Amino acid sequence: MRNLLLALAALALIGVACERNTGEIGLDFVDQNSLKIGKLESLEVVATTEAFDSLVTEKPVYLMLGSYEDPVFGKAAANFATQVILSTMQPDFGENPTVDSVFMYLPFIGFYGDTAAPFGLTVKQLDQPIFADSTYYAHSVFSGSTVLADTVVQPQPSRKRRVPGMVAPNEVIGLRLNTAFFQSQIVDASSDSSADFSSNTNFLEYFRGIYVEGHADNQAIYQFSPGDQDMRIRFFFSNDSLRADTVGPGYSVYDLLAWNVVKSANTFAFDKTQADFDFDAQDTVAGELTTYVQGMGGAMTVVRLTGLQALKDSNYFVNYAELRIPVREGSALTYANPAKLTALLVSGNDRSLLTGYVNGDPGGQLVVSSPLRDRAYTLEITKFVQQWLNGKDSNEAKILLVPDRMSSSAARAVLNGNLDPFDPIRVDLYVTKPR
Repeated sequence: MRNLLLALAALALIGVACERNTGEIGLDFVDQNSLKIGKLESLEVVATTEAFDSLVTEKPVYLMLGSYEDPVFGKAAANFATQVILSTMQPDFGENPTVDSVFMYLPFIGFYGDTAAPFGLTVKQLDQPIFADSTYYAHSVFSGSTVLADTVVQPQPSRKRRVPGMVAPNEVIGLRLNTAFFQSQIVDASSDSSADFSSNTNFLEYFRGIYVEGHADNQAIYQFSPGDQDMRIRFFFSNDSLRADTVGPGYSVYDLLAWNVVKSANTFAFDKTQADFDFDAQDTVAGELTTYVQGMGGAMTVVRLTGLQALKDSNYFVNYAELRIPVREGSALTYANPAKLTALLVSGNDRSLLTGYVNGDPGGQLVVSSPLRDRAYTLEITKFVQQWLNGKDSNEAKILLVPDRMSSSAARAVLNGNLDPFDPIRVDLYVTKPR
Protein backbone atom coordinates (compact mmCIF):
# COMPACT_ATOMS: atom_id res chain seq x y z
CA MET A 1 0.00 0.00 0.00
CA ARG A 2 2.87 2.36 0.88
CA ASN A 3 4.51 1.81 -2.54
CA LEU A 4 1.21 2.50 -4.27
CA LEU A 5 0.82 5.79 -2.41
CA LEU A 6 4.35 6.87 -3.32
CA ALA A 7 3.80 6.06 -6.99
CA LEU A 8 0.56 8.02 -7.10
CA ALA A 9 2.21 10.95 -5.33
CA ALA A 10 5.04 11.02 -7.87
CA LEU A 11 2.57 11.10 -10.75
CA ALA A 12 0.69 13.91 -9.05
CA LEU A 13 3.87 15.95 -8.59
CA ILE A 14 4.67 15.67 -12.31
CA GLY A 15 1.23 17.00 -13.11
CA VAL A 16 1.63 19.93 -10.73
CA ALA A 17 5.08 20.89 -12.06
CA CYS A 18 3.64 21.18 -15.57
CA GLU A 19 0.53 23.07 -14.52
CA ARG A 20 -0.04 26.43 -16.20
CA ASN A 21 -0.81 29.48 -14.07
CA THR A 22 -4.53 30.06 -14.65
CA GLY A 23 -5.98 30.42 -11.16
CA GLU A 24 -6.46 33.31 -8.77
CA ILE A 25 -4.25 34.06 -5.81
CA GLY A 26 -4.75 31.32 -3.27
CA LEU A 27 -4.37 27.60 -2.79
CA ASP A 28 -6.50 25.16 -4.81
CA PHE A 29 -6.32 21.64 -3.41
CA VAL A 30 -7.10 18.34 -5.04
CA ASP A 31 -7.61 15.47 -2.62
CA GLN A 32 -5.75 12.43 -3.96
CA ASN A 33 -4.74 9.39 -1.91
CA SER A 34 -4.33 11.25 1.39
CA LEU A 35 -2.19 13.97 -0.24
CA LYS A 36 -3.25 17.52 -1.00
CA ILE A 37 -1.80 18.59 -4.33
CA GLY A 38 -1.98 22.25 -5.33
CA LYS A 39 -0.28 25.47 -6.22
CA LEU A 40 0.17 28.58 -4.14
CA GLU A 41 0.36 31.44 -6.60
CA SER A 42 1.99 34.83 -6.08
CA LEU A 43 3.46 34.51 -2.62
CA GLU A 44 3.49 37.94 -1.00
CA VAL A 45 6.75 39.80 -1.72
CA VAL A 46 8.06 43.33 -1.26
CA ALA A 47 10.48 44.69 -3.89
CA THR A 48 12.69 47.78 -3.55
CA THR A 49 15.86 49.23 -5.05
CA GLU A 50 19.13 49.66 -3.15
CA ALA A 51 22.73 50.55 -3.89
CA PHE A 52 25.17 47.64 -4.07
CA ASP A 53 28.02 48.24 -1.66
CA SER A 54 31.52 46.77 -1.77
CA LEU A 55 31.55 45.35 -5.29
CA VAL A 56 34.84 43.50 -5.80
CA THR A 57 36.34 44.42 -9.18
CA GLU A 58 39.86 42.93 -9.19
CA LYS A 59 40.80 40.52 -11.99
CA PRO A 60 37.53 41.26 -13.83
CA VAL A 61 36.31 39.25 -16.78
CA TYR A 62 36.40 42.48 -18.80
CA LEU A 63 38.17 45.78 -18.27
CA MET A 64 35.75 48.70 -18.63
CA LEU A 65 36.27 52.26 -19.79
CA GLY A 66 34.03 55.24 -20.57
CA SER A 67 30.78 56.78 -19.43
CA TYR A 68 27.21 57.35 -20.54
CA GLU A 69 24.23 59.43 -19.44
CA ASP A 70 21.01 57.48 -18.92
CA PRO A 71 17.77 59.49 -18.39
CA VAL A 72 16.51 56.80 -15.99
CA PHE A 73 19.68 55.83 -14.11
CA GLY A 74 21.78 59.01 -14.33
CA LYS A 75 25.46 59.02 -15.25
CA ALA A 76 27.80 56.03 -14.95
CA ALA A 77 31.57 56.06 -15.50
CA ALA A 78 34.23 53.34 -15.60
CA ASN A 79 38.04 53.42 -15.51
CA PHE A 80 40.63 50.69 -15.02
CA ALA A 81 44.12 50.09 -13.70
CA THR A 82 46.36 47.23 -14.76
CA GLN A 83 49.84 45.94 -14.20
CA VAL A 84 52.13 45.32 -17.16
CA ILE A 85 55.04 42.88 -17.08
CA LEU A 86 58.13 42.09 -19.12
CA SER A 87 57.75 39.61 -21.98
CA THR A 88 61.40 38.54 -21.42
CA MET A 89 63.69 39.18 -18.48
CA GLN A 90 66.78 41.37 -18.86
CA PRO A 91 65.82 42.62 -22.33
CA ASP A 92 68.77 43.46 -24.56
CA PHE A 93 68.06 46.41 -26.83
CA GLY A 94 71.53 46.44 -28.41
CA GLU A 95 73.98 49.31 -28.89
CA ASN A 96 72.58 52.85 -29.00
CA PRO A 97 68.91 51.77 -29.04
CA THR A 98 66.28 54.28 -30.12
CA VAL A 99 62.53 53.89 -29.59
CA ASP A 100 60.70 54.76 -32.81
CA SER A 101 57.05 54.35 -31.71
CA VAL A 102 54.95 52.85 -28.90
CA PHE A 103 51.40 51.51 -29.04
CA MET A 104 48.95 50.20 -26.45
CA TYR A 105 46.42 47.70 -27.81
CA LEU A 106 43.00 47.33 -26.18
CA PRO A 107 40.99 44.42 -27.71
CA PHE A 108 37.23 45.03 -27.77
CA ILE A 109 34.82 42.50 -26.33
CA GLY A 110 31.66 44.61 -25.95
CA PHE A 111 30.16 48.05 -25.51
CA TYR A 112 27.20 49.86 -23.98
CA GLY A 113 25.89 53.16 -25.30
CA ASP A 114 26.45 55.22 -28.44
CA THR A 115 29.41 53.78 -30.35
CA ALA A 116 29.02 56.34 -33.14
CA ALA A 117 30.15 59.12 -30.80
CA PRO A 118 33.84 60.07 -30.50
CA PHE A 119 35.57 58.49 -27.51
CA GLY A 120 38.17 60.27 -25.40
CA LEU A 121 40.65 58.57 -23.07
CA THR A 122 43.80 59.26 -21.12
CA VAL A 123 46.57 56.75 -20.37
CA LYS A 124 48.81 57.41 -17.37
CA GLN A 125 51.60 55.72 -15.51
CA LEU A 126 50.02 54.27 -12.37
CA ASP A 127 51.13 55.95 -9.15
CA GLN A 128 50.05 53.21 -6.73
CA PRO A 129 51.16 49.57 -6.80
CA ILE A 130 48.48 46.93 -7.33
CA PHE A 131 49.20 44.46 -4.55
CA ALA A 132 48.69 40.75 -5.18
CA ASP A 133 47.24 40.19 -1.70
CA SER A 134 44.89 43.21 -1.66
CA THR A 135 41.21 43.36 -2.57
CA TYR A 136 40.01 46.11 -4.88
CA TYR A 137 36.48 47.46 -5.10
CA ALA A 138 34.38 49.62 -7.41
CA HIS A 139 35.13 52.62 -5.18
CA SER A 140 38.91 52.02 -5.01
CA VAL A 141 40.97 55.05 -6.01
CA PHE A 142 43.81 54.96 -8.53
CA SER A 143 45.73 57.87 -10.01
CA GLY A 144 48.47 58.64 -12.49
CA SER A 145 50.76 61.67 -12.57
CA THR A 146 52.58 61.01 -15.86
CA VAL A 147 50.39 61.21 -18.97
CA LEU A 148 51.38 58.73 -21.68
CA ALA A 149 48.51 59.51 -24.08
CA ASP A 150 45.51 61.84 -24.16
CA THR A 151 43.46 61.39 -27.30
CA VAL A 152 40.04 61.11 -28.93
CA VAL A 153 39.32 58.12 -31.19
CA GLN A 154 36.46 56.65 -33.21
CA PRO A 155 36.38 53.11 -31.78
CA GLN A 156 34.26 51.17 -34.36
CA PRO A 157 34.21 48.05 -32.14
CA SER A 158 32.67 45.74 -34.76
CA ARG A 159 35.39 46.37 -37.31
CA LYS A 160 38.55 44.31 -37.42
CA ARG A 161 41.69 46.22 -38.28
CA ARG A 162 45.36 45.51 -38.68
CA VAL A 163 47.45 47.65 -36.37
CA PRO A 164 51.26 47.94 -36.25
CA GLY A 165 52.94 44.86 -34.84
CA MET A 166 49.88 42.56 -34.89
CA VAL A 167 49.99 39.43 -37.02
CA ALA A 168 46.24 39.18 -37.66
CA PRO A 169 43.47 41.79 -37.78
CA ASN A 170 41.58 42.19 -34.52
CA GLU A 171 38.88 44.41 -33.03
CA VAL A 172 41.12 46.77 -31.08
CA ILE A 173 41.88 50.33 -30.18
CA GLY A 174 45.52 51.08 -30.97
CA LEU A 175 46.81 54.03 -28.93
CA ARG A 176 50.09 55.78 -29.66
CA LEU A 177 51.95 56.36 -26.37
CA ASN A 178 54.71 58.78 -25.38
CA THR A 179 57.91 57.63 -27.10
CA ALA A 180 60.31 59.63 -24.93
CA PHE A 181 58.88 58.09 -21.76
CA PHE A 182 59.53 54.51 -22.88
CA GLN A 183 62.96 55.48 -24.21
CA SER A 184 64.04 56.71 -20.78
CA GLN A 185 61.97 54.51 -18.43
CA ILE A 186 62.30 51.17 -20.23
CA VAL A 187 65.05 51.06 -22.86
CA ASP A 188 67.65 53.29 -21.17
CA ALA A 189 66.71 52.11 -17.67
CA SER A 190 67.15 48.44 -18.62
CA SER A 191 70.90 48.99 -18.90
CA ASP A 192 71.26 51.62 -16.17
CA SER A 193 69.21 49.70 -13.54
CA SER A 194 69.36 46.11 -14.72
CA ALA A 195 68.19 44.69 -11.36
CA ASP A 196 64.74 46.20 -11.96
CA PHE A 197 64.48 44.10 -15.13
CA SER A 198 65.82 40.82 -13.71
CA SER A 199 62.36 39.54 -12.71
CA ASN A 200 58.77 40.66 -13.02
CA THR A 201 58.56 40.98 -9.24
CA ASN A 202 61.32 43.58 -9.37
CA PHE A 203 59.85 45.20 -12.46
CA LEU A 204 56.45 45.71 -10.79
CA GLU A 205 58.15 47.52 -7.94
CA TYR A 206 59.84 49.77 -10.49
CA PHE A 207 56.96 50.21 -12.98
CA ARG A 208 53.65 49.91 -11.13
CA GLY A 209 51.34 49.78 -14.11
CA ILE A 210 48.94 51.77 -16.26
CA TYR A 211 45.83 53.75 -15.31
CA VAL A 212 43.30 54.43 -18.09
CA GLU A 213 40.40 56.84 -17.67
CA GLY A 214 37.77 58.14 -20.05
CA HIS A 215 36.92 61.75 -20.83
CA ALA A 216 33.92 63.20 -19.00
CA ASP A 217 31.83 63.74 -22.16
CA ASN A 218 31.97 60.16 -23.49
CA GLN A 219 28.68 58.55 -24.52
CA ALA A 220 29.55 54.86 -24.23
CA ILE A 221 31.31 52.37 -22.01
CA TYR A 222 33.57 49.83 -23.73
CA GLN A 223 34.66 46.41 -22.51
CA PHE A 224 38.15 45.13 -23.26
CA SER A 225 39.32 41.55 -22.92
CA PRO A 226 42.32 40.87 -20.68
CA GLY A 227 42.05 37.29 -21.91
CA ASP A 228 43.12 38.40 -25.39
CA GLN A 229 46.89 38.18 -25.84
CA ASP A 230 46.81 41.32 -27.99
CA MET A 231 46.31 43.21 -24.70
CA ARG A 232 49.80 44.70 -24.48
CA ILE A 233 52.10 47.66 -24.94
CA ARG A 234 54.36 47.18 -27.95
CA PHE A 235 57.20 49.45 -28.90
CA PHE A 236 59.36 49.48 -32.00
CA PHE A 237 63.05 50.26 -31.67
CA SER A 238 66.23 50.27 -33.68
CA ASN A 239 69.93 50.05 -32.75
CA ASP A 240 73.30 50.22 -34.47
CA SER A 241 73.08 46.64 -35.70
CA LEU A 242 69.53 46.96 -37.00
CA ARG A 243 70.27 50.25 -38.72
CA ALA A 244 73.31 48.72 -40.45
CA ASP A 245 71.31 45.74 -41.70
CA THR A 246 70.33 46.53 -45.30
CA VAL A 247 68.31 43.31 -45.72
CA GLY A 248 66.06 43.24 -42.63
CA PRO A 249 63.29 45.68 -41.69
CA GLY A 250 65.68 47.87 -39.71
CA TYR A 251 63.75 47.63 -36.46
CA SER A 252 62.71 45.19 -33.73
CA VAL A 253 59.85 45.06 -31.22
CA TYR A 254 59.47 44.53 -27.49
CA ASP A 255 56.27 43.89 -25.52
CA LEU A 256 55.02 44.72 -22.07
CA LEU A 257 52.19 42.25 -21.41
CA ALA A 258 48.84 43.28 -19.93
CA TRP A 259 46.71 40.18 -20.44
CA ASN A 260 45.48 37.67 -17.84
CA VAL A 261 48.91 37.00 -16.34
CA VAL A 262 48.72 40.35 -14.49
CA LYS A 263 46.40 41.83 -11.87
CA SER A 264 43.93 44.53 -12.84
CA ALA A 265 40.84 46.26 -11.44
CA ASN A 266 37.88 48.33 -12.63
CA THR A 267 36.67 51.42 -10.78
CA PHE A 268 33.18 52.87 -11.12
CA ALA A 269 31.44 56.14 -10.28
CA PHE A 270 27.80 57.26 -10.46
CA ASP A 271 25.85 60.50 -10.41
CA LYS A 272 22.21 59.71 -9.68
CA THR A 273 20.97 63.23 -8.98
CA GLN A 274 18.88 63.03 -12.19
CA ALA A 275 17.84 59.38 -11.81
CA ASP A 276 14.19 58.33 -11.74
CA PHE A 277 14.64 56.67 -8.34
CA ASP A 278 16.01 57.59 -4.92
CA PHE A 279 17.76 54.99 -2.77
CA ASP A 280 16.73 56.90 0.37
CA ALA A 281 13.01 57.03 -0.49
CA GLN A 282 12.22 53.33 -0.92
CA ASP A 283 9.14 51.93 0.85
CA THR A 284 10.46 48.76 2.49
CA VAL A 285 7.03 47.95 3.98
CA ALA A 286 4.65 48.22 1.02
CA GLY A 287 7.22 47.93 -1.76
CA GLU A 288 7.52 49.82 -5.04
CA LEU A 289 5.76 50.08 -8.39
CA THR A 290 9.10 49.89 -10.21
CA THR A 291 12.55 48.59 -9.26
CA TYR A 292 15.95 48.79 -10.93
CA VAL A 293 19.16 46.83 -11.49
CA GLN A 294 22.38 48.22 -12.95
CA GLY A 295 25.77 46.72 -13.63
CA MET A 296 28.96 48.07 -12.09
CA GLY A 297 27.20 47.98 -8.71
CA GLY A 298 24.92 50.86 -9.72
CA ALA A 299 21.67 49.40 -8.35
CA MET A 300 20.13 46.14 -7.19
CA THR A 301 16.57 44.97 -6.65
CA VAL A 302 15.85 43.53 -3.20
CA VAL A 303 12.98 41.03 -3.03
CA ARG A 304 11.75 40.34 0.49
CA LEU A 305 9.75 37.10 0.65
CA THR A 306 7.40 38.44 3.31
CA GLY A 307 4.82 35.73 2.72
CA LEU A 308 7.17 32.91 3.74
CA GLN A 309 6.90 33.54 7.47
CA ALA A 310 3.18 32.71 7.45
CA LEU A 311 3.94 29.35 5.79
CA LYS A 312 6.82 28.37 8.08
CA ASP A 313 4.74 26.08 10.30
CA SER A 314 2.39 24.92 7.56
CA ASN A 315 4.17 21.60 6.89
CA TYR A 316 4.10 22.27 3.16
CA PHE A 317 6.54 20.44 0.90
CA VAL A 318 7.71 22.72 -1.90
CA ASN A 319 7.83 20.86 -5.21
CA TYR A 320 8.90 23.89 -7.21
CA ALA A 321 9.37 27.59 -6.51
CA GLU A 322 10.00 30.21 -9.16
CA LEU A 323 10.72 33.92 -8.91
CA ARG A 324 9.43 35.78 -11.97
CA ILE A 325 10.77 39.28 -12.60
CA PRO A 326 9.00 41.15 -15.44
CA VAL A 327 10.82 43.91 -17.35
CA ARG A 328 9.05 47.25 -17.61
CA GLU A 329 7.58 47.54 -21.10
CA GLY A 330 9.45 49.98 -23.35
CA SER A 331 12.37 50.43 -20.95
CA ALA A 332 15.01 48.81 -23.18
CA LEU A 333 14.58 50.81 -26.38
CA THR A 334 17.89 52.69 -26.00
CA TYR A 335 19.90 50.66 -23.49
CA ALA A 336 19.78 46.87 -23.61
CA ASN A 337 18.81 44.71 -20.64
CA PRO A 338 21.28 42.29 -19.06
CA ALA A 339 21.07 38.88 -20.69
CA LYS A 340 20.85 37.33 -17.23
CA LEU A 341 20.30 38.24 -13.59
CA THR A 342 22.24 36.75 -10.70
CA ALA A 343 20.54 36.08 -7.35
CA LEU A 344 22.33 36.54 -4.04
CA LEU A 345 21.27 35.43 -0.57
CA VAL A 346 21.98 37.40 2.59
CA SER A 347 23.12 36.28 6.03
CA GLY A 348 24.20 39.20 8.19
CA ASN A 349 26.95 40.99 6.27
CA ASP A 350 27.65 37.98 4.06
CA ARG A 351 26.27 37.36 0.58
CA SER A 352 26.26 34.07 -1.28
CA LEU A 353 25.21 32.98 -4.75
CA LEU A 354 21.87 31.27 -5.10
CA THR A 355 23.58 28.65 -7.28
CA GLY A 356 24.95 27.12 -4.08
CA TYR A 357 21.41 25.92 -3.31
CA VAL A 358 20.60 24.11 -6.53
CA ASN A 359 22.10 21.41 -8.67
CA GLY A 360 23.09 23.30 -11.79
CA ASP A 361 21.94 26.67 -13.12
CA PRO A 362 18.93 28.23 -11.33
CA GLY A 363 18.12 30.27 -14.42
CA GLY A 364 17.96 34.04 -14.47
CA GLN A 365 18.02 34.40 -18.26
CA LEU A 366 15.90 37.05 -19.95
CA VAL A 367 13.00 35.35 -21.76
CA VAL A 368 10.87 37.05 -24.43
CA SER A 369 7.37 35.58 -24.67
CA SER A 370 5.20 35.66 -27.79
CA PRO A 371 2.89 37.03 -29.06
CA LEU A 372 3.10 40.21 -26.94
CA ARG A 373 6.90 40.07 -26.67
CA ASP A 374 6.72 40.34 -22.89
CA ARG A 375 10.15 40.23 -21.24
CA ALA A 376 10.83 38.61 -17.89
CA TYR A 377 13.59 36.92 -15.92
CA THR A 378 12.86 33.69 -14.07
CA LEU A 379 14.82 32.07 -11.25
CA GLU A 380 14.27 28.71 -9.60
CA ILE A 381 14.42 29.14 -5.81
CA THR A 382 12.95 25.78 -4.74
CA LYS A 383 15.67 24.51 -2.45
CA PHE A 384 16.17 27.84 -0.73
CA VAL A 385 12.45 28.20 0.00
CA GLN A 386 12.07 24.63 1.28
CA GLN A 387 15.13 24.82 3.52
CA TRP A 388 14.08 28.20 4.86
CA LEU A 389 10.61 26.88 5.71
CA ASN A 390 12.22 23.89 7.45
CA GLY A 391 14.49 26.14 9.49
CA LYS A 392 17.60 24.69 7.84
CA ASP A 393 18.71 27.92 6.18
CA SER A 394 20.09 30.83 8.20
CA ASN A 395 19.85 33.31 5.33
CA GLU A 396 17.30 36.09 5.49
CA ALA A 397 14.05 35.61 3.57
CA LYS A 398 15.12 37.93 0.79
CA ILE A 399 16.91 37.76 -2.54
CA LEU A 400 19.20 40.36 -4.10
CA LEU A 401 18.97 40.65 -7.88
CA VAL A 402 21.92 42.03 -9.85
CA PRO A 403 23.08 41.84 -13.48
CA ASP A 404 25.23 38.83 -14.23
CA ARG A 405 28.99 39.57 -14.07
CA MET A 406 28.19 43.07 -12.88
CA SER A 407 31.83 43.92 -12.12
CA SER A 408 32.36 43.70 -15.91
CA SER A 409 28.99 44.88 -17.22
CA ALA A 410 27.24 48.25 -17.61
CA ALA A 411 23.86 46.73 -18.55
CA ARG A 412 20.77 47.86 -16.66
CA ALA A 413 17.07 47.00 -16.46
CA VAL A 414 13.85 48.60 -15.28
CA LEU A 415 11.67 45.99 -13.57
CA ASN A 416 8.06 45.76 -12.49
CA GLY A 417 7.83 46.02 -8.71
CA ASN A 418 5.40 44.20 -6.46
CA LEU A 419 2.93 47.12 -6.70
CA ASP A 420 2.64 46.93 -10.49
CA PRO A 421 -1.12 46.48 -11.13
CA PHE A 422 -0.80 44.29 -14.22
CA ASP A 423 2.32 42.11 -14.08
CA PRO A 424 4.09 42.40 -10.72
CA ILE A 425 7.21 40.58 -9.62
CA ARG A 426 6.04 37.38 -7.94
CA VAL A 427 6.92 33.98 -6.50
CA ASP A 428 4.99 30.91 -7.67
CA LEU A 429 5.00 27.94 -5.29
CA TYR A 430 3.94 24.42 -6.23
CA VAL A 431 3.33 22.59 -2.96
CA THR A 432 1.99 19.39 -1.42
CA LYS A 433 0.77 18.81 2.13
CA PRO A 434 -0.16 15.55 3.90
CA ARG A 435 -3.48 15.34 5.73
